[in-house]
Amino acid sequence: MIFECDPARMRLVPGVGTAAACALAVVVMAGCSGGDATEDAKKPSASPTAVASEEKSEAPEVPATPEEDFDAMAMGSGFYFDGQGIGSASDAMKRYCELLGEPELEGMSPAQWLAEKELTKPDGEMVLQDGVDRFCPARAKTLKAAVDGTYERWFTDGTYEVGAGAEKIPPGTYRTTGALRDCYWERTSKSGEILDNHFATSAQTVRVTVRAGDGQFTTRSCGSWRPVR
Repeated sequence: MIFECDPARMRLVPGVGTAAACALAVVVMAGCSGGDATEDAKKPSASPTAVASEEKSEAPEVPATPEEDFDAMAMGSGFYFDGQGIGSASDAMKRYCELLGEPELEGMSPAQWLAEKELTKPDGEMVLQDGVDRFCPARAKTLKAAVDGTYERWFTDGTYEVGAGAEKIPPGTYRTTGALRDCYWERTSKSGEILDNHFATSAQTVRVTVRAGDGQFTTRSCGSWRPVR
């Protein structure tokens, strides 16, 4: 602020000359101008954004749980869990872990169930491997057998072509056990002629040998046929 001293407009202070009065007025006005306020005005005020950023930086980040990590990974994949319903993928995977501890699943060995029903789904190996590693590492051998194809194959109701490969039954001796009711099996030639068959109204165990020259093997209501080692 600039002060101009106009002698014509100055009221003389007794005993003080015009020049001195001007100097005194300048000093008084400068003292009343609020020096502290001027210094405060020069200080930059914190913007709302800066305050928010400071508060945000002070809040520690909470790491994701294994369940949250797995759910996000499964959601980004093409895999789906049978019977998952409205539950999370991690809940479904934990249920799968329990199922893999059962002696059989839908008439198949656990490794066979994984290989023939679950690993065939999109991203099946990736999702199941991650889930087993996180929630049931004790089932790692079962999953490895399923991935490698080194599991034992069992056969339930159906007609199977005799031979090697998927959906076929290899030649060999098989046995089924349990409370069997109305169990029927038959071996047929490649042209469909019955070579041997058997019907058991009630039985606890049944054996059959499928030969290399057979064409098909058919079974109904006999449970699971397992290879006899």
